[in-house]
Amino acid sequence: MRRLRSEQNPGDPHAGHEPGAAQEAGSLRYGSAPGRRAAILRRVSQDGYVSAATLVDELAVSPNTIRRDLRKLAQDGLIRAVRGGATPADAGALPFSDRSTQAAGAKHAIAAAAVRLIEPGTTVALDSGTTTLEIAKLLPADAGLTVVTHSLPAIAALAPRPDITLIGIGGQYSRDTRSFGGPETVAALEHLGVRTLFLAATALDEAGVYGATPYEAETKRRLISIARDTVVVSDARKFELSAPIRVCPWSAVTHLITDALPEPLTLPTPTTVAP
Repeated sequence: MRRLRSEQNPGDPHAGHEPGAAQEAGSLRYGSAPGRRAAILRRVSQDGYVSAATLVDELAVSPNTIRRDLRKLAQDGLIRAVRGGATPADAGALPFSDRSTQAAGAKHAIAAAAVRLIEPGTTVALDSGTTTLEIAKLLPADAGLTVVTHSLPAIAALAPRPDITLIGIGGQYSRDTRSFGGPETVAALEHLGVRTLFLAATALDEAGVYGATPYEAETKRRLISIARDTVVVSDARKFELSAPIRVCPWSAVTHLITDALPEPLTLPTPTTVAP
């Protein structure tokens, strides 16, 4: 009994309320751990990431209760617990269509800032991703651009445009990312050169840029190796996510375009915060 009491904060109004007492969240009540955890799963599925602080406010329970809920859901393989919150169990494998609807306004603003860096008559490379697809849609007309990409949606968006020279890179197709990857893709990129690479990320932190799979990371590294400038385009949510493979450190990045930087993080790379 002493151990149980020591885990509760005497000043916490929610202490001792799990799982018997109902907790209020807006017009809904979550009276048990299963009800709360179902609500957490819905939130994670809808937004792709939810912070523990947000869950404390929305579900009107203590931080300790949320930590226990997140730990249990992670142990059951239903979510991935990350710093400060949770993501889907495999954040890197969210369907492309689902990811394209997340932070749509931020992605459009980032893409608009990115195309302003493109010099007419140059060759650019577009990594696979929902933000780089927005860049493909916003490429300026009659700028004499050559575009290299392994992203099938970007290829589809650019194929009808007679003002763009399009180099599509094939390989093993991934339905999760709607892009090509693997040894064939890496080999096809070997003898190319581009002025500016727009690089997507599964996750970001103070150490660099991360990818979800070995194939994805290998393709990104080859793209970096053939580019004069590497511009990372990523919304701020990626600083809250995690991924297993570091693609590159910030020293390999020429520029970062995002919609916000988490405080107090400072990066050595020049950064544009898109409005």
